[in-house]
Amino acid sequence: MSKITLKSGRGIKLFQNDDVSLTIDISTTNPNMPPRWDEIMMILGTLIVPINHLGRISPHGLQIIIPPFSQYMVINSGKIDLDLSFSLDPKNHKILYDPYLYEHENHKNYDSEEFKSLHLVPDGYIDILAKWYSIKFTYPDFNYIFIRPGLGISLQMHTMREEHWEVLEGQPIIIAGSKISYDTKKGTQFDIPLGAVHTVINPSDSKWVLIRESITGKFDEGDIVRVFNPNHYSTG
Repeated sequence: MSKITLKSGRGIKLFQNDDVSLTIDISTTNPNMPPRWDEIMMILGTLIVPINHLGRISPHGLQIIIPPFSQYMVINSGKIDLDLSFSLDPKNHKILYDPYLYEHENHKNYDSEEFKSLHLVPDGYIDILAKWYSIKFTYPDFNYIFIRPGLGISLQMHTMREEHWEVLEGQPIIIAGSKISYDTKKGTQFDIPLGAVHTVINPSDSKWVLIRESITGKFDEGDIVRVFNPNHYSTG
């Protein structure tokens, strides 16, 4: 059996199970402080939902069964650290996404002029938001969002705007509401309604992902609720 402590605000890697069922037992590190199970997110196959929708709660914690060949990830969005016990060592499973792959590197935001010399960026943009893991070019009616290989934007939601995405480059993993799409093809489109969690993950080790994003409603940076923020991005 393999055990880890999952700190508040952090997640494990997104794995794909092999041909044997896996059991994950989850408990709090402090038995006198039970977790809010509805604050802990679980990716299981093509679903992402609060973990209590998927597991069996007991006096000692919660147990999740991962079927063979299923994707899985635990995201601790709660305020209490968790102990995770795996019936099999997840290190032997395929890693689809490591949210902390570049956590300890020197995080320097991309230079927009240098980026444009390497990527096809149409003229006519009116604003740029450059981060160390993505860069967004804003046009009057849409955004172009480029996501660095091996990384993703934060898992987030909004209450004042809906979004529409189209994949223009790459084969991202898309979370839109409770559904997850893997190996998404160019031209695939997604609607993100109010209050739905969403993110774009680029599992490639070399190719950038490009998303064309359009918005209905009011755009306000304060409207972004980051459910999972492994890149530690802050507007402050």
